[in-house]
Amino acid sequence: MRTRLAHEESGFTMPELLVVVVIIGVLAAIALVMFTGQKEKGEDANAKSNASALVAAVDRCYVETGNFAACDGQGPNDELDNTGLPIGSGNGKVSVTDSTVNTFKVTAISTGGHHFNVEQGPTSKQVHTCDAGASGTDGGGCSNGTW
Repeated sequence: MRTRLAHEESGFTMPELLVVVVIIGVLAAIALVMFTGQKEKGEDANAKSNASALVAAVDRCYVETGNFAACDGQGPNDELDNTGLPIGSGNGKVSVTDSTVNTFKVTAISTGGHHFNVEQGPTSKQVHTCDAGASGTDGGGCSNGTW
């Protein structure tokens, strides 16, 4: 004789549970693909922001000196003020990598190793180039060598 509790007891079947697990797995895989590149994109955005900020600082310095070479952040008589940027040549840093009286080049390297460059000539026209560093593929903010 069955008791009332055992007779009314019900639950999910094994196939129903497997279907739910498969659906959760598919959703997790989709989310993983969507979010894996976000860190790289954030690092690249930071590097591009640093490059643009240093270009603006060099331009401001040039207004005072009339010489980009005096505003490259190098040498004892350099006129570039403290920018608050991470100046240097490694990952996560930005620097003026080439300068003359009338031209300069700023290079920012993301923490992921992607290089973002801004070259400015005497006409103040800027050329933005980039490469993905050692990885050999375009980074999150580099498309066909430009940004």
